[in-house]
Amino acid sequence: MLSRKTITRGLALLTAMLVLTFVAAACGGDEEKAVIKFHDGAWETIQLHNAIAMYIVDNGYGYPTEEIQGTTGTMLVALPGGDLDVNMEIWRQNIRDWYDKEIGAGTIVDLSDTGGNVSNGSKGQILEQSAQGIYVPTFFIKENPGLKSVLDLPKYKDKFADPEDPSKGILVNCIIGWACQKIVRAKWHAYGLYSDINIIEPGHAGAIDAAIRSSYDAGEPFVSYYWEPTKIVSELDLTRLEEPEWNQECQTALDKAVEEEPYESTIGCAFPVSDVHSGVHSSLVERAPEVTEFLANVFIGALTLDELTAWRNDNDKEPADAGIYWLKNNEATWSAWVSDDIAKKVNKALED
Repeated sequence: MLSRKTITRGLALLTAMLVLTFVAAACGGDEEKAVIKFHDGAWETIQLHNAIAMYIVDNGYGYPTEEIQGTTGTMLVALPGGDLDVNMEIWRQNIRDWYDKEIGAGTIVDLSDTGGNVSNGSKGQILEQSAQGIYVPTFFIKENPGLKSVLDLPKYKDKFADPEDPSKGILVNCIIGWACQKIVRAKWHAYGLYSDINIIEPGHAGAIDAAIRSSYDAGEPFVSYYWEPTKIVSELDLTRLEEPEWNQECQTALDKAVEEEPYESTIGCAFPVSDVHSGVHSSLVERAPEVTEFLANVFIGALTLDELTAWRNDNDKEPADAGIYWLKNNEATWSAWVSDDIAKKVNKALED
């Protein structure tokens, strides 16, 4: 006959085995997936890139996603530190030292060209050129054929005068907190333009667009930082003013100048025409290789994103709504980025 002690021990052992079995099952194939965090730099195209990619990651691969808003400055710390997982638009030419350092250290992994001027080796595509600089309406140049370069601007400052300081012209600079904001200021010092032209800096990309469109529609000249290929440059017929040709000596001087205010450089030159890449923190490659493979395949194109931006604005929609709209109307494009199984899951979510 079994003793009470033996029975008690057996029950305890059975209970322990059941607990271990339950824990093992809970930690098995249905293990909860960690959140994948995307950088939101607060400009239109990156928000749309995020909306499309995040929808597929959420509904196709089953990873929860989160969009973390910040500036270029915060991204430079958060991405290599692992507080961000994905940046869908790394404008490498503006942060080259940081990019080279982090790629070399292996903290971030460059996935693909999202809109550059080089051939994408994996697909054989020729992608768009990504340029940036100082733009004026083309009609302003036609009316003043001597205006060709940024260095010519002081001669025409009365035509784009600062309302609060009519003795000077006014430049709408890049967004506060973006790397380009500091670079333009550094070049303004190098070109000796501060004595003739004041700088204003909007808090978000929509403010630049509003300033450009309102002036253009009124037939008024303006001088503004912008980038391309973008719908606003082609649709409004803007021209990028010439600057001294880019060279490495100039880039080194600018890189040093933007390290601290007031961002004074001794040399100025044009932004390099380059490519925009997507990148991830190295840990994401290890924990979600299928997601990083998908992200490396994503290519929408800047002009397509601009058309989507126009649809979003015309219909007063959020980026997430625009992302779903694009996915529903471009299955042939995005389904090539994923397996058939993932595509079925995404389509099912779109139908619900």
